[in-house]
Amino acid sequence: MSVHEAILDLGYDPTIREDGPLVRPPVPVALPSSATVDPQYLPPPKAQGTPRHVGSPGSCAAWASTYGLATYTAAAAASQSPSSTALQASPAHIYIEVMKSYGQKGCAGSRLASYLNLLKQSGTPNWQTAPYYPNCPELWSSYDPNAATDGSFQIPGWAIVETSDLDAIKAVIAAGGALCYGTSLNEGFMKYEGPGPMTGPLNKVPNVGHCMLIIGYDDDQQAILIQNSFGQDWGCEWNGRRGYIWMSYELFQYLAQGQAMYVTA
Repeated sequence: MSVHEAILDLGYDPTIREDGPLVRPPVPVALPSSATVDPQYLPPPKAQGTPRHVGSPGSCAAWASTYGLATYTAAAAASQSPSSTALQASPAHIYIEVMKSYGQKGCAGSRLASYLNLLKQSGTPNWQTAPYYPNCPELWSSYDPNAATDGSFQIPGWAIVETSDLDAIKAVIAAGGALCYGTSLNEGFMKYEGPGPMTGPLNKVPNVGHCMLIIGYDDDQQAILIQNSFGQDWGCEWNGRRGYIWMSYELFQYLAQGQAMYVTA
């Protein structure tokens, strides 16, 4: 299986512009040289697909926005680690809700804004109520339109920053926030194991897009820290678990779709 075949269907169009408010957060005069979100409030890295088909179903936008960002935001607000599935926002139910809103009867790619708007409206069921299965037919067959919504995952609002504006991204992280974003991928992405930052190659696999969660930065490494949705058999170790990637500022900005989303007050 080639790199292109392995990552072909992750579920995001890296050429689109998301529809949402562009709001630059307050940026301190002196940003810290490094910062990460509080790791105790991050959900553990899990996989959107199977080891053979890491990107199928193509639900990466649901993972980054809902399992990642919504879970982290709720856990930080409650000062409670999301170690159990009852405290993790499910990417399953909301993914099918978005597919239905697109008129889809199967699994297809999606946009981050679709999930953030639903999370702002009402939240979404937790993982215990709506388990996720890395199989499209099973996701649909297990979907319950009347599943109880967990209001703790409702977000007050959200906004966009440009990925070209590193200071804005750093300001969100330094203030305790995380960001979901869309990106192209390069030929080295699937093979990344760390521990240092991935710095290249500066190329893009054609027509391949992915969504992930930005959780830190380090000026000494000149790199962004990202949580992925390929499970703990991929990437480098951070805070005792694998499933992460350090990506150089240059490569991050070269590959990024252009926008990152964060939760606003």
